[in-house]
Amino acid sequence: MHPVSAGSLTPGQEISRIDGIVHADGTGGRIGFRGGAVVEGAPGPGVTVDGTGWLALTPPADLHAHLDKAYTWDAAGRPEGSLTDAVACWAAFGATLTEAQITANARRQVLAALGAGVTAIRSHANFHEGPDPLRGIRALIGLREEFRGIVDIQVVALHGSDRDDDTIRAAIALGVDLLGGVPHLAPDPAAELERTLRLAEEASIGVDLHADETLDPDAGDLLGLAGRTRAWPPAMTRSAGHCVSLAMVPPARLAHVLAACAEADVSIITNPLTNLYLQGWQHPIATPRGIPPLRAILDAGVTLAAGGDNVQDPFNPLGNGDMVDVIAALVLAGHLTPAEAWRVAAEGGRRVFGLPPAAGRPGDAADLLLVRAGGVAEAIAERAPDRVVIRGGRVVAVRRSTTRTVAVPALRPVHSIAEEVPA
Repeated sequence: MHPVSAGSLTPGQEISRIDGIVHADGTGGRIGFRGGAVVEGAPGPGVTVDGTGWLALTPPADLHAHLDKAYTWDAAGRPEGSLTDAVACWAAFGATLTEAQITANARRQVLAALGAGVTAIRSHANFHEGPDPLRGIRALIGLREEFRGIVDIQVVALHGSDRDDDTIRAAIALGVDLLGGVPHLAPDPAAELERTLRLAEEASIGVDLHADETLDPDAGDLLGLAGRTRAWPPAMTRSAGHCVSLAMVPPARLAHVLAACAEADVSIITNPLTNLYLQGWQHPIATPRGIPPLRAILDAGVTLAAGGDNVQDPFNPLGNGDMVDVIAALVLAGHLTPAEAWRVAAEGGRRVFGLPPAAGRPGDAADLLLVRAGGVAEAIAERAPDRVVIRGGRVVAVRRSTTRTVAVPALRPVHSIAEEVPA
């Protein structure tokens, strides 16, 4: 049987092996699949793929999403403003959403993310206002089951200081994966952090907090989380999203906080798109970047992942579920190299999520993102218009570029161009 071109693959096809593929490090070769894993020997059944001209990358993981808020910016009145403005808008608008609406919007984002190559999403779900505060959590738990085996979804029950313990326990009983919280927005951040960790310990689940999402250098969520969870067993997740206050602290304090995180195995999840939008509205001159110091976090040995955060909702009117846009921001605003940025979003994300490696090496999971590009930087710069998403050795999504036609002016003689170049 002749190999089929990677560009002609369709969802549902099982792949035996890919020939002529290039890895992120520039090395080439063959990738074989069998039993949901990458193998070195004889591959299993399926089609043979000609991967010439394609790059094999670890699929990016979105470690901080808000599926229950997706695509609500228009309906919420097209708000614009800071984090405080967005929180106030959502408190009023979120009460109007039904469970069916939340499910439909969230499903739309999951499908968009899958089409872009994302096969793992950790999503926070608010306790919605109104007589049924758990409807958003139920909606995401339903989607977790609907997409099982195609997109891994973790649900984080995100509570504020206004929610009582029994309501939080009711959410945990529904089967959430992690407990979330927003200590820095509470009247007593330290007490709220302690309450969240106590409830998590009571249920034997991990936490993923919105931590220090403020430009206040004295914010202490992250340091408190590290100190309090140092003795937790390794299997209990302790993650902190945002952490933008780290961009404002002096070097000595930064080193102290990051050392504590490394010791306690606290992972940090950066969300550059939303934080670039929400932070700094009160600073029209020398506006802070609203992104934690990514290089320092990596150098300290802290596991770093990334999230798309918000998709066209009151917290970000943009966002589209495509982690390649997030990776580009890690390069442009976070000053990581293209290869480092992809590793943060892909390998770092899978590590924080608890998934096995997926880099196309023998023994790895048979999960890959194929992109038509000559290298990682080109894939990011061009936003990888052609993509094939592989999960467990089977094609689950395909994205192809659309035709673009432009008018091309007639070329002038080279000598006339040269004459116009200034001396």
